[in-house]
Amino acid sequence: METIVYKPLNSIWLKASVVGSIWASVEIILGSFLHNLKIPLSGMFLSFISVYLLISFLQIWKENGLIWRAGLICALMKSISPSAFIIGPMIGIFTEAILLEFFIFLLGKNLVGYTIGGASAVLSTIFHKIISLLILYGFNFIKILSDLYLFAVKQIHLEKLSPLILVSVIITIYIITGITGALAGYIAGRSYPGTKGRSDEQSEITLNQKNQLFSQTSKQPYSVPLLFLNLVSVIAILFLMNSGLNAAAALFSILYAGFCIFKYKNSLKRLKKPSFWISFVIITFAATFLWNGFSDGVFLSIEGLMIGVKMNARALIIILGFAAISVELKNPVIKSVLYHGGFASLYQSLSLAFSALPFFISTLSKNKNKRGIPHISIKGLFSQAELLFGIFEKEHLLRPDIVIITGEIHQGKSSFAKVITDRILEQKIRVGGFLSPGINENGKRTGFNLLDLESSEQTELCSDKKDDNRIRFGQYYFNGETISRGLEILSLNNVSDKQLIVIDEIGPLELNGGGWNDAIEKLTGSSTTPQLWVVRKSIVRKINRKWNVGNIYIFDITENSTQEVIGKIYELIR
Repeated sequence: METIVYKPLNSIWLKASVVGSIWASVEIILGSFLHNLKIPLSGMFLSFISVYLLISFLQIWKENGLIWRAGLICALMKSISPSAFIIGPMIGIFTEAILLEFFIFLLGKNLVGYTIGGASAVLSTIFHKIISLLILYGFNFIKILSDLYLFAVKQIHLEKLSPLILVSVIITIYIITGITGALAGYIAGRSYPGTKGRSDEQSEITLNQKNQLFSQTSKQPYSVPLLFLNLVSVIAILFLMNSGLNAAAALFSILYAGFCIFKYKNSLKRLKKPSFWISFVIITFAATFLWNGFSDGVFLSIEGLMIGVKMNARALIIILGFAAISVELKNPVIKSVLYHGGFASLYQSLSLAFSALPFFISTLSKNKNKRGIPHISIKGLFSQAELLFGIFEKEHLLRPDIVIITGEIHQGKSSFAKVITDRILEQKIRVGGFLSPGINENGKRTGFNLLDLESSEQTELCSDKKDDNRIRFGQYYFNGETISRGLEILSLNNVSDKQLIVIDEIGPLELNGGGWNDAIEKLTGSSTTPQLWVVRKSIVRKINRKWNVGNIYIFDITENSTQEVIGKIYELIR
């Protein structure tokens, strides 16, 4: 037997999940608003809001480490974003939190630490943008930008205007913005009286129990080997480009681009944006007409044209590669491995943050002024945050323990489970749920039945016989009426008095949000009754943390006896 122990969260992670969900909802609502209006310096404004929120919450919850934890949670919430390009925003958000936390730790929880931390956090957005452009286009981008600047100041007869002056002005604006955000947050947090004890308002907050963290966020199949293949491919192509091996770089670039377009075609939205192709034309044009123009006096350069094309080719490979890597990073298997590798507190906090995200998004979406601009009531957020923290403290402990029976396909998992349920029912233990015994014709598996453990009634669940009136998944056609019957069997009303709930089986259909998924989400979110799941061995790791559950006990039918499983179930029921 393998045991995966559920470890309850400590206070600081619970608070970080609250702050992280609020921060993410603000990023989503305000970010979408600013993006749609194409407002300049929107990144600086979002960073200002972030500093304001974090500093204000630090006046209420004064724990060290709150900010970087909230930043990590907010950044990782981008992992379910429909956007194909999640790495950049994730790094930017986490960098802001780390810088703010660092300077507050170094200088203390005072105005000096807050203002310097706030200034550095906001200033990091411009450096993050510069680093992103350098990664995208390479260091030739600096020369192109310099040439464009020289060309512009020459046209307006301001040749004496040093680039250093312009850079200093921009940096000063960002620093002042960060300091202002920190001071505003400090004042807002200090002036908040607190709302502890207002438990009558807890009903206003509704949580979404759906655990999006370990769900398949799209129909895109995931592969850990492809994650490393994409990473190695991008590095190899960039190495060939930087080494001057242009022919080899061109060949591998074409092959890799073709692979990405074929494999990740639904994740290449950035290439459809006019802004990408406008920048493509501008860089090519600038390189062609300005490369060495100021030193040689020749404002039309074949060398510049080739450099411009090479820069855009590099950008294309980076965009395709990072989009592909971003897709593979959403793999539930990777998240599960990290969960079991020491990051359990992080991922539990993340699941809680996801449960509150729809509520905060809905709340912020409704709060708009007459011009449609989102309006944030910081006092309202503080009140809801304290109430939500109280809810998290209670609800994150109410999780059912799960016993998993696993084995290979057609190895006898359902028969193994039936022996167990028969023995348990003989002891007058109240059991709800169902088994899925196989249907065999002439020694061949042709489908499955659904056996209601309470009534002993059987109905056909699926068959390999083609039927256009049924739902097809894999090789089987599923009976919609039987699925509805199974969901009814698992409904909270039907299992409220049961001592054990059996679900046979949980598979790829549930991983993709179908089958028994909705019933399992309600059961794991509202009931602490122990459950017995039947899961094929190949997807046990994916199943483990898709739903919010307590301790997990995994029994392999080739290694464990039915008596061992029965003993564990008796222990959990007692």
